[in-house]
Amino acid sequence: MAITVRGADESKDRWTSSLIVKSTADEAGEGELVARGGADALCWSPDGEWLAHLGKEDGEPGTSVLVWSATTRTVRSLVRGLRAASHLMWSPDGGELAFVAAAEDAEAGEAGVDVRAKSRPRVIKDLGYKMDGVGLVPPARRHLHVVKPDTGEVRQLTRGDFDVYAPAWSPDGRTVSLGLSRAAGHVPWPLADVYLLRTADGDIRQVCDWGGTVVWTGWTPDGQVVFAGQRWAGPCRRGSLFHLDGRSKEPVDILAGFDRRLVASARGAAPAAVFLGTGEILFCAREAGCTWAYTVSLAGGPVTPWFTGKSTVIQGLSASAEAASLALVISDAETAGDVYVMKGDTTEFRRITHLNRWADRAAITPAEDIRFSPPGRAELHGYLLRGRAEGTEGPTLFDIHSGPDFAWRPNFSPRYLYQQVLVDRGWNILLLNPRGSDGYGEEFMRSLVGRLGFSEEEDFLFALDSMVRDGLAYEGKVAVMGYSHGGFMTNWLTSRTDRFAAGISVAGVSNWTSLYGTSSLGATTTPALLGGTPRELPERYAASSPLTYASGVEAPTLLMHGESDLMNPIGQSEEWFTALRGADRTVEFVRYPGGRHLFMHNGAISQQEDYGRRIVRWLTEHVEGRSTQARGEAAGTRARGEMAGTQGQGDSL
Repeated sequence: MAITVRGADESKDRWTSSLIVKSTADEAGEGELVARGGADALCWSPDGEWLAHLGKEDGEPGTSVLVWSATTRTVRSLVRGLRAASHLMWSPDGGELAFVAAAEDAEAGEAGVDVRAKSRPRVIKDLGYKMDGVGLVPPARRHLHVVKPDTGEVRQLTRGDFDVYAPAWSPDGRTVSLGLSRAAGHVPWPLADVYLLRTADGDIRQVCDWGGTVVWTGWTPDGQVVFAGQRWAGPCRRGSLFHLDGRSKEPVDILAGFDRRLVASARGAAPAAVFLGTGEILFCAREAGCTWAYTVSLAGGPVTPWFTGKSTVIQGLSASAEAASLALVISDAETAGDVYVMKGDTTEFRRITHLNRWADRAAITPAEDIRFSPPGRAELHGYLLRGRAEGTEGPTLFDIHSGPDFAWRPNFSPRYLYQQVLVDRGWNILLLNPRGSDGYGEEFMRSLVGRLGFSEEEDFLFALDSMVRDGLAYEGKVAVMGYSHGGFMTNWLTSRTDRFAAGISVAGVSNWTSLYGTSSLGATTTPALLGGTPRELPERYAASSPLTYASGVEAPTLLMHGESDLMNPIGQSEEWFTALRGADRTVEFVRYPGGRHLFMHNGAISQQEDYGRRIVRWLTEHVEGRSTQARGEAAGTRARGEMAGTQGQGDSL
């Protein structure tokens, strides 16, 4: 079995990954090191001799296609200098490796040898011209290629003004299924159709009238196409599995009636579904904050939970040929993620890695389920990290997740160690999944569309009232924080109510109108969440922007933002800082050079450490020493003149 393990390289102040190989018969151990410095899209040849992967080579630009021999224990390079490479996969006979990569055009090729290339003006004609973590998106399209491992000969199988997504070999190796999108530039939810490509001569034909998204394609054992995607593009939408039986171009939703979002990797790192020996399909989907595995027949019908658990989060799924053995990466309340395997003739999973032994010696506070029942609305669910006994006075933190179509999970994650530090100091931490969160059905996800800010405000303040009543929180000693959408909600709540003693906004949003024009996703995501563009709905954009209510902020506010964030550009925090500082509020603005949107998770290690320490320091300074304020349950919310039309349910897009 091949496994990619991420670890910290403090000497280089960055995360690095190592590729290891270990026998599934071994007990949890280290395994054999194959490569350092990054490995992606791991795949074994059908005979088990060669392990192919995408990786970086010292001194080589771009990404390489590499193969490791299980016999000689050596690595060989097949292709070098690839950009935007993904979806590496062996043909069924092992004679070729297919992959997707940017196809260089004349302009890009000329730029590669021109010393003035970095200074050349870039002409922009379409939206989606930039991407967080990449910068300006290269003009080249991403196409399907194959390479022969024995000779290194490379063939480009697709050409044209389109991008290829999610290819998969047919069982007989003569055909590749793929998603094809003609959308220009970087689009977070590119509209695509399903095509079949004949590898011998490159003949390609459309087989599906779709127009939704395609993030994965695959084949049934008898040669029928299945794929994963969203029928309607955009955030807060349900993803599912679809079947093409060859008789109709209309896809059949295999999971019809299963109101949960399918989990699928858009980079092909793991399959969205596996066909079991029983003929059933195994897949993963969100359930509240968990990720569970389920089975369903190809014909649809009842969906059956297959692998669940109160705190189970499945982070990856893989299978050997004909699903003779299965592997899952599983995290739970006590572990950050390890590999478990199950042979096809057994029903028991066996752990074969033990990657975070330090956690065995740590006192980890598990997440407890917590629920709230607002009248006339859906039940609210989340998790409580309990730092003190009920009825004991102390500080409380509302930590708000990103998204909005994400959800807090009950598993242990080293990304949020500041939470464990605060719990040890006696903090209660609420991890609420308000309206818009994933794992509770599509209606719940979409209920905030057109009411961005207002819906979540109602949910958080109802939860606050309930926690105060139940002795889990005390007025005057409650703080709020979050990143991305959670940063937006921190700005929102601190500007519209005085019930929070401090706020921490990380990579947050303050002005939806300026975000629409400057974010790498602004022209697509923002209209999908607000129901239209700023030109169409200027009052709604103003009504849902914290900047409209900035004069109401009283809470000391810490802002943290990566300077290279293209998803929520740093200008959002600059606008918020200027508004608060101009009003003589207590505010501190921390800028992280080179930091991307998720600098606090995958940026420089020194910045991640600084991020966690600043959170604890700010909350300690501005909340722990405050005295509580006696208030009634209805106290706190200041009406800010909600705009007409924002009180109803979400718009249909």
